[in-house]
Amino acid sequence: MGALVRCQILVGLARPEVFVRLAWGWRVGRRKLSAQSERFGPYLTGTNLAGGLAIALLVPFIYQIIYYRFFHPLKDFDGPFWGSVTRLWHTYQNIRGIELETYDRLLKEKNTTILRISPTELLIPSALSLPHIYHRQAVKTKWYVTGALGPGESVFNMQQHSHHAHFRRLIAGPYSMSKMVKNEPLIDDIIIAWIKKLDEMFAQQNKAFDMSRWATFAAFDVISLVGFGEAFGFVDTATDVDDLIEELHKGFFYFGIVGRMYPFVEFIKKTWLGRFLVSNEKDKGGMGFLIRWTNRIMKARQKEIAEGKNNDRVDLLQSFYEARDADGQPLTEDHIRAECMLLFTAGADTTGTTMGAMMAYLLSNPTVYAKMIGEIDAAFERGVLSSPVPAASEVSKNCPYYVACVKESLRLCPSAPNIFPRLVQADHAPLVIDGKTIPVGTEVTSTAYMANRDPAVYGKDAEEFRPERWLEDDGEAGKVFDKYLATFGYGTRSCLGKDLAMIELMKTPLMFFRAFNPRLCLPSKETPSPKRILVGAMFYWDDIWMKLEKREIPGFPW
Repeated sequence: MGALVRCQILVGLARPEVFVRLAWGWRVGRRKLSAQSERFGPYLTGTNLAGGLAIALLVPFIYQIIYYRFFHPLKDFDGPFWGSVTRLWHTYQNIRGIELETYDRLLKEKNTTILRISPTELLIPSALSLPHIYHRQAVKTKWYVTGALGPGESVFNMQQHSHHAHFRRLIAGPYSMSKMVKNEPLIDDIIIAWIKKLDEMFAQQNKAFDMSRWATFAAFDVISLVGFGEAFGFVDTATDVDDLIEELHKGFFYFGIVGRMYPFVEFIKKTWLGRFLVSNEKDKGGMGFLIRWTNRIMKARQKEIAEGKNNDRVDLLQSFYEARDADGQPLTEDHIRAECMLLFTAGADTTGTTMGAMMAYLLSNPTVYAKMIGEIDAAFERGVLSSPVPAASEVSKNCPYYVACVKESLRLCPSAPNIFPRLVQADHAPLVIDGKTIPVGTEVTSTAYMANRDPAVYGKDAEEFRPERWLEDDGEAGKVFDKYLATFGYGTRSCLGKDLAMIELMKTPLMFFRAFNPRLCLPSKETPSPKRILVGAMFYWDDIWMKLEKREIPGFPW
């Protein structure tokens, strides 16, 4: 019976309508069984019933295997057997956290440039394919399932490009670089407080600490300040406030599953069970926790607006409330809530991930580190970087090697490294990759993790951390790399918060390296080696254990 149950689950997840019909048939059958038992009693043995049930379950599944393997339009594309017949395969790889490594291995084993990773989806890792997959009119697939961020849609979830373009115009202005630089003095205050706290708690005490947590603390205080008008206090309290970061990582796990199993999820959402698949404030953890947190912030802001106390607010939440379309209509509460949730999920932990990557890569490469810190110190000595905290524009202009270190970290450790599929459309030019025409209706995706490592763009040493590559050919190579860098997404759907992230990355790690001589701890039970963890579609770092020695810098804002 165990095998039958597993088969039933497999068929149900792949074809949910079969699951429901079988379940209903079993229920009705039980009612009729008693009345028919006298007539058919001799035939209603346990063996016969088990055999009949096995046939009822296996036939549709076998049909599915035969169709997807031999008759589906993607039948000629290489891929793992189970991946070609059920979405359970790549969902399972994602749950295990080995999805990217598995794809990379299979691409090499099968010596192919296109990999079939689900019955209807192709993975195309080439960076050169990005403009063709993520073009201006590209339509997102149902992988971007509504409900993961609550009942509303954020601009991230919107599938139709016209729908996305309309709402992006409404909220994009405050994310622009010209608006974000106005927040730099406030960001500087958080950076200085962060540096002082690290000095007080760890440098002065000669105490080891996990930088992966502290990088994220700084990023969360910045996003809460810019997004909601005040820092939530991660740095000040030296804690994960209300376990927000931990709950966010739980939400990533949920998002990874529902996106990959969207046919089953979409079917269930149409039934009475659907309410359990839409995140809401009653959920105990993960996205439910984040919704409760967001609701508290929104209610407080609504009260301010009602009392006329919000006149000097310039944060992102205020801009969401003030946004109006061409007809003068505001955003709905569900939409505003979804955008606030997106700030948490895509605006803070992601920047913390890049800062963690910089620490891990630079402190593991002494030559690179020495060159970088030498450039920073020289720039301060020449007076081209302001004190106490330089403007992001000053760093971009006067510290090319440091900027290259930032970009190389973004390249090798994209915070959102996984699949983000688009739909091949009939009303667009045919998609041809390596001489193969991709059928209309196919889901196609690349990944930032693979595209950012494409030797055709980044060279034979694309797997290595080598910032110099961005400065070669008098910077011309860097222009090509910038064109294909997929860390912030690609094309018109790229990350709205990119400019804020770059401001943070130009300032926060630089000030850390200016203030301290850090060194990674030797691996031990108490201080494990740094590790990068994949949850859902996101990377985050853990166990970047280090010790700090305070640098004697004249005029530093201790």
